[in-house]
Amino acid sequence: MKLAMSAEKNIQKPIYRHAPPRACLMIEALRGLGYTTSTALADIIDNSIAANANKVDILFSWAGKLSTIAVIDNGEGMDEYELDNAMRLGQKNPLDERGINDLGRFGLGLKTASFSQCRRLTVASRKNGASNCLRWDLDVLANSQDDGWYLLEGAALGSESHMTAFGDSDGTLVLWENLDRIVTPGFNEQDFLDLIDQVEHHLAMVFHRFLSDVRRCLQININGRAVEPWEPFLTNHPATWSSPVERISSGSRIVEVQCHVLPHKDRLDERQHILAAGSNGWTAQQGFYVYRNQRLLLAGSWLGLGRGRPWTKEEAYRLARIRLDISNSADADWKIDIRKSMARPPVVIRDKLTRLAEDTRERARRVFTHQGHPVLSAD
Repeated sequence: MKLAMSAEKNIQKPIYRHAPPRACLMIEALRGLGYTTSTALADIIDNSIAANANKVDILFSWAGKLSTIAVIDNGEGMDEYELDNAMRLGQKNPLDERGINDLGRFGLGLKTASFSQCRRLTVASRKNGASNCLRWDLDVLANSQDDGWYLLEGAALGSESHMTAFGDSDGTLVLWENLDRIVTPGFNEQDFLDLIDQVEHHLAMVFHRFLSDVRRCLQININGRAVEPWEPFLTNHPATWSSPVERISSGSRIVEVQCHVLPHKDRLDERQHILAAGSNGWTAQQGFYVYRNQRLLLAGSWLGLGRGRPWTKEEAYRLARIRLDISNSADADWKIDIRKSMARPPVVIRDKLTRLAEDTRERARRVFTHQGHPVLSAD
């Protein structure tokens, strides 16, 4: 007992300084995480899905430097307390256990995704008939004389008309204004239209399982036009080879893998061939497609696998595409990043994944080099 007391007396209290980051500088740094407009909007839609929305409208409005992008959902909405938490950075612990269908992890997506594209983020939400609205304005933070994190109440002057977008129904509006990372010098209306097309292609791929699931009934519209799902594996085509679903144990978690070899181009009509190529083309779309709770994280990557050296994307393996499903409880194991655009397989299953990929790549090579039989277009 005396030794313990003696040791306790020798413990020194730590000497420390309170060192909070300056708000304007911290947020400017977070803007450089590497989001594109497409990946940023996908992060916003994750929140809509988590709020049980079955309809999400994205509105692109071109007005030069005054252009805006808004995301409106018909989800459960947020009350004053929930909205306040949603708008604060670092409010959720990434180590906390999440709900089985939760698409988030770091509690930063709404803010970091939005800041990467705009200088003013306004979120209005309606729940049980009560509406609340908060906003971040990076110019206000930049002009402040201290380190304060000033979260503003209500919409900015001149932006009030946006706040009635969901009418009397519950739901949430995310509004991006001052799009300084999008509307840069030389950026014109045609560039804005091209951006809309890029976003549509990306969302069609990332959320294709939600969009095609009749139980979820999720609908995503861009300026009133429905986003149609893009399924990478052509599973409905009779010439597609698909393996049985394999369940691989990764510690206490299960990873599901299904390998696919798409048909030779001669077994596809012209329209099928163009659609199946995806937005990046046949060679770029080969590899693993990593899903987390059915949401696509990573499209077309060999995940650093290979014998001796990592595989690269080669023409001969362009028909190989492998679906890989993980749960959100495996985020740390797979090194999922804030943008949900990177994944690395745990060491314990790398060899198994390599063997499955080797077999799929060889099957794809044989189909690619085989002369198929042309399929005439129905037109």
